[in-house]
Amino acid sequence: MFFASLAPLRFISPQRYTRFTMILILIVVFSVLFVATHLLMSHGAIRENLVAKLGAGPFLGLYSLVSFLTLGPASVLWWQNRHLGPILWQFNPWVERGIALVLMLFAIEFIALMLADPSPASMLPGSKEPRGILRVTRHPMNMGLALFGLSHLLANGTVGDVAFFGSFVVVGVVGPFQMDARLKKKRGEGFIEFCSQTSVIPFVAILRGRTKFRADEISFPLFLIGIVVYVALVIFHGRFFGADIF
Repeated sequence: MFFASLAPLRFISPQRYTRFTMILILIVVFSVLFVATHLLMSHGAIRENLVAKLGAGPFLGLYSLVSFLTLGPASVLWWQNRHLGPILWQFNPWVERGIALVLMLFAIEFIALMLADPSPASMLPGSKEPRGILRVTRHPMNMGLALFGLSHLLANGTVGDVAFFGSFVVVGVVGPFQMDARLKKKRGEGFIEFCSQTSVIPFVAILRGRTKFRADEISFPLFLIGIVVYVALVIFHGRFFGADIF
């Protein structure tokens, strides 16, 4: 691990030092570009102008292409050079793993359960009636990605890891607020009412009494699939991703 601590730096040749430094810079740059382009192209006025000039379909194509050209290189560079850069934080292994495991369970369940109750904020809008996982968060996909990023930030504190996983947290948390502002104008009172009964951040609407959690509305088959996927990822994490959890 290059830069895993400051002590081993004297054993790295200048050539390798320069190479890994450039790779680290590229991971940070592509991660920042992914966040910046994703949020800028989703911003109300910018998105409206692009859609007006290009059309809805070509805009979505361009949006996807830009995401691929920024997140793609960041993913490849990070995967080939994990844990690159100075350590920004390092917690007790059992504490960080315990919290990360809980966050990942919620992340997987959010993504699994959204299939039963599509959000009216999604590309293929579902019902504007809050039910199921939408009572917990009206953006389960975004929150799932944000929790995925956050869980891995806790366990990976090097600069390269923070830049890469941090991009998921920023896009996952900021993106929904941009989306809501745009959809309130586009879809009107029905969507505004839906937003008033739900929340972006998980459980906030429930804690504030705007809605109630209903276990009977949760799809048991999808919940069970989420558990199976979660257990498989925990057991085979080392084989799949090169790092054992325990």
